[in-house]
Amino acid sequence: MGLRYTRRPKYGPFHVNVSENGVSSVTLKLGRISWRVWSRHRRGGLSSVDLPGPFSYRREGRRRTRT
Repeated sequence: MGLRYTRRPKYGPFHVNVSENGVSSVTLKLGRISWRVWSRHRRGGLSSVDLPGPFSYRREGRRRTRT
């Protein structure tokens, strides 16, 4: 495993995920709900929901298919 560079600046309710390859996604966080507005891999939609205590809900990721 190599060293990775990531940054996540905040602009109001928007969080921008930046890696060594540029912007990878933009997330809108309103209260306990995070919604991915834009993604380089075109995977938008509900990202996660913070639940009471140390719990959170995250939708299962889509499996990549090999072609």
